[in-house]
Amino acid sequence: MKKILSLVLCMIFALSLTACGNKSGGGSEHGVDIEYYARLGQISDLRYKLGDSVEDAKAALGETLDDHGESNYFDYESGEYTIMTDGSVCCCYKTDDESAGITHIVKYGDAYGFTVGAVSTQVRDTMSDMGYESQEREAKSGELFFLPASAGITVLEYQIKENTVLFVFQEHALSATVIY
Repeated sequence: MKKILSLVLCMIFALSLTACGNKSGGGSEHGVDIEYYARLGQISDLRYKLGDSVEDAKAALGETLDDHGESNYFDYESGEYTIMTDGSVCCCYKTDDESAGITHIVKYGDAYGFTVGAVSTQVRDTMSDMGYESQEREAKSGELFFLPASAGITVLEYQIKENTVLFVFQEHALSATVIY
């Protein structure tokens, strides 16, 4: 009886380990299906999408309040873009073509299941396990127009269908995620 019980428990344990390793549907090891959200033009924990109305994004960003109940929203122009932000998310659009909607979404902080400070090799290895290859490279001039300064910043760039996802690193630690 003890042998049978031991065998059953071993089988249950082995099956539970197999289930934990399942990555079906393009999901990452941390449970976020990056490909699904990238195809939508969205960062997983945000309600904004590429192409959304500028007015809708502005209203949603304006809902973020500080400790005093004041809105954190502000916007500014950078080159040919207007950047709307609440301090943790930026929605960008071409200043002269507001009707085209949001063209870039930037998330400072955790995104797609990766935490701020994640090492670039961790992100690259996870994405590689999902079938996406990239090399870390220096940010291109003008590529990070939404940042006050971009010296010494590296990125991992992934093309997922028609959208591009950039993981932005400062000293090899994740600081922002961008979709455009």
